[in-house]
Amino acid sequence: MTSADELAPETVRLRPEQLDERLVRYEVLRAIGHGSMGLVYEARQPGVGRRVAIKVLPPHLALRERTVRRFLREAAAMGRLAHPNIVDIFEVETSGDLHYFAMRFVEGPPLDVVLRAGPLAIQDVVNIGKDVARALAHAHARGVMHRDIKPSNLLRDGDHVVLTDFGLARPLDGRETGTMTESGDLVGTPLYMAPEQIAGEMDRIDGRCDVWGLGVTLYELLVQRPPFTGPNAQSILNSILSREPPRLRRLRDDVPRDLEAIVFKCLEKDSGRRYSGAAALLEDLEAFEAGSPVSARAPRFFDPALRWVRRRPVESLVALAMALLVALFWRSAQESSRALENTLDDLDREVINTRAAQREVDRVQELRESAHAREQILEARILWASGDELQRRRAQTDLEYLLEAYPYETHPEIALDAMETYAAWMHAQGRDGEVLGLFGGLAPAAGPGPGSQSEDLALRAAMWTGLERYREALAAHRERARLAPRDPRPFLDAAGILRRMAEGQRATLEEDRRLANLHAALRFHADALELAVPAADRECITEVLIDRARCWLELGLTDEAQRDLERLLEHDPARADARALLFAAERGGLAAVAELAAEPEPAAVPPAEPLTLESIQPVDLNTRDLEEAGEGFRVLFRGLGELLGQPEPAADDAAPEEDAQ
Repeated sequence: MTSADELAPETVRLRPEQLDERLVRYEVLRAIGHGSMGLVYEARQPGVGRRVAIKVLPPHLALRERTVRRFLREAAAMGRLAHPNIVDIFEVETSGDLHYFAMRFVEGPPLDVVLRAGPLAIQDVVNIGKDVARALAHAHARGVMHRDIKPSNLLRDGDHVVLTDFGLARPLDGRETGTMTESGDLVGTPLYMAPEQIAGEMDRIDGRCDVWGLGVTLYELLVQRPPFTGPNAQSILNSILSREPPRLRRLRDDVPRDLEAIVFKCLEKDSGRRYSGAAALLEDLEAFEAGSPVSARAPRFFDPALRWVRRRPVESLVALAMALLVALFWRSAQESSRALENTLDDLDREVINTRAAQREVDRVQELRESAHAREQILEARILWASGDELQRRRAQTDLEYLLEAYPYETHPEIALDAMETYAAWMHAQGRDGEVLGLFGGLAPAAGPGPGSQSEDLALRAAMWTGLERYREALAAHRERARLAPRDPRPFLDAAGILRRMAEGQRATLEEDRRLANLHAALRFHADALELAVPAADRECITEVLIDRARCWLELGLTDEAQRDLERLLEHDPARADARALLFAAERGGLAAVAELAAEPEPAAVPPAEPLTLESIQPVDLNTRDLEEAGEGFRVLFRGLGELLGQPEPAADDAAPEEDAQ
């Protein structure tokens, strides 16, 4: 990974007016989206009066040589193709550390936006299938496999659709086999990945993977839902490998049987039973449209059983042998067997019900304890905000009790929130020494192993953060990352500190330093996601998306914030803090949230140099766009408190002035 101190404000801000200065042959008009490898802008080419789309690799991504190679590989792949249903590429250029290429501008929206209005008409889906099949047949004939066929990569262009975003394309000549990037990540969008891509069967990865992706897309266009779903990326991948999709005609009764047969042939898990290529799929779609017989066979009710037998021949033989053995003895032992089975079933159900009930009791008890602790923290904050000295002493006593009653080992979020709040209150009274006297003895080496050391460091970092000694807090997170190289939370916590510093610098009008800290925080968000997504850490992913949305709003990038929050709310619609942030994004930024509360503006924070967290990257994973992301996070009350303008403690006069190197 690249450390955050490599990011400077002038290298990460890509506003249209800045691109105008660097792309002298184009007039950049506006940002219109992003692809798998960069940002896309609408521009005009003054000399010929042509509207173009320019895809730019941001300079901070260009620091990685392999990322530049992938970006240029996308341009090379598109340059080899010339087809009405594929976006044309005009030129590829490099301007200093800025890599970009210009493409034909397509006015229409992507199909994922069109799909929000409801399922498409049958004929419209057939026409889309033919257009994309023609584009893929052209690409496959020229040795290019797209590897990311999905609705968001298909753009309306009048009565037709065009294929775009070849950022994950690879040649079909075998020079780049496998499904992994150089860092070991799966390549593609989980919802649309073929089984052989997921399983890493290198010798079977060819153009039939694109046929699978087109089949998933046609299924989704017909019924407005993908064939395989799940709460997180890992469950979706498991579903693709082991489950059969619901029949289309059960979800939409006007789907013709032959069209259902075509879609399900695209979705054969065994690539050998799939269409041999996009050209064969195109033939069947044209035959269906003409009313002629198609090569695909309509699904039958026993097809899932047959597929299970094909995938598990050994288990099938064992099951058959056991069935025959049972049949031989069934007549003589029918009654006794039935009584025994009933008894065993009753016992199994009783055991299962007992265990499930105990798990539910434990879960409810844990939720009650956490809710009670959060309520106590909130009550303590209300007492402290009253300004009455007696009430403040009571609030302080309550927090001291919480720190003892809810240790980090069992309630980490409660312990960290209580520690930071307590330290902030003491700091506001100039009593830092008392906090250090009580908790400064937390030693990273106090426990028997890295786990206990990491817990102590987390508590120590919360204490430093409350005291506004951000440099020490970042140092603690750096050490946490060294001890637990696959834990995403040190990166997330470091990002939160940098964002808080940026909020203070906004109040003191230190714009360059504020932007530097915000972009460094975004970098740490990306590092945290690279670790959390493969581990399916839904709670951490949720927390990253919330914190990253706040950074986007601080930068004025409301579209990016809205996209993150909408994805989060799709999986967890009950998140009140996410809905509050989405309200801000939809109304233009964080300033709109002031209408929701009558609390005072945050206190100005004294200036501080932008701090970084060098050497905190113990692993080297590829930065990914979180679309799947779709997977809990820091304390709700502190997040809403910051959002609604709750005053923060005064800054520490002894905070270091120089940059943390």
